[in-house]
Amino acid sequence: MKILHIINNLGSGGAEKLIEDLLPLMNNTDGVKVDLLLLTNENNVFDKKLTKSGIQIEIVPTNKIYNLLNIYYIRKYIKKGQYDVVNVHLFPSLYWASFASKLIFKNKPKFVFTEHSTHNQRREKGYLRIIEKFVYSSYDKIISISQQAEDNLIKWLKPKNNGRFIIIENGIDLKKFEEAKPYLKREINTKFDEDTKLICMVGRFSEAKDQPTLIKAMNHISSNVHLLLIGEGPLKEKNKELVKQINLEDRVHFLGFRDDVPRILKTVDIVVLSSNWEGLPLSAVEGMAAGKPLIGSNVPGIKEVVENYGLLFSKGNSEELANKINQLINDPLKYNKIAKKCQLRANSYNIEKMVDEYIEQYKILLNCKNRKIYKD
Repeated sequence: MKILHIINNLGSGGAEKLIEDLLPLMNNTDGVKVDLLLLTNENNVFDKKLTKSGIQIEIVPTNKIYNLLNIYYIRKYIKKGQYDVVNVHLFPSLYWASFASKLIFKNKPKFVFTEHSTHNQRREKGYLRIIEKFVYSSYDKIISISQQAEDNLIKWLKPKNNGRFIIIENGIDLKKFEEAKPYLKREINTKFDEDTKLICMVGRFSEAKDQPTLIKAMNHISSNVHLLLIGEGPLKEKNKELVKQINLEDRVHFLGFRDDVPRILKTVDIVVLSSNWEGLPLSAVEGMAAGKPLIGSNVPGIKEVVENYGLLFSKGNSEELANKINQLINDPLKYNKIAKKCQLRANSYNIEKMVDEYIEQYKILLNCKNRKIYKD
């Protein structure tokens, strides 16, 4: 079975990180060969592991994610590769692959789209529903990463038949986070000592995330508590300006993209995910797997993962968030109880289970008894 995954790029986002972890495991499955097609190589940070694991990565010649010619090149690449399944991720890859599929008339592969979020700004414009219904109609299977993501998508598209829609929850390499070696805190910053309390949020600086609420919460927390923000994105400078405005430059630290996230999560005391919306937040699961208590905003996506295990706060409420953080810092018994419950919850999100479920869906689509199996 020959599979092509298509995504915009390999920038520092959750879907992109999932591709880094998912594809090597999928490629190691007997009878399966996986390739990856990117619309651009700009800001790629997850390509090295994929290349080392034998994944062939190609870049569309336009090297621009919004270029209409992407349709032509995607079609050409699919035809040349003679793929059995094409699995697409994110917008605008969603659109270009859909249009390309409608221009393939012979030996057409099965098309799959993975829905990674519970919300996007296109759904705020009702007139786009007709276009989106047309686009999604190209996909033989639509895999949502959470129940809420599927519910919201179906509510938006209002399909006549829900048979194409299924849920496969995201997963992580649990051992990577459970067995990570923690740093000494001073190894992260020479101003820290082992008594310094560290809060960490891993996430792209984008509209979906809400780092400003977490930054503002630091005003209501002891000066011995520091915040580590990991990630890149278009709103990073805006967040830095906020830190300057409220005089927290000594306590809020922007670490940029890091490839040692498991070790950092193992080192910090509390993990926070403050978001406006999510699909299934792997950064939250990673913090839980590292054995840390997780505090998340009470929004779809996060709520399903965290409720009854970690702590939730009202979206945008910095004082409530600060109160939750202070509870954990000042109450060791509560801290340990929440941390243990979070680690237990993380065990539900094993990436190997996710790989098996994807492969099974591909086989169902192909009816593999009647299709060729790739042999290396």
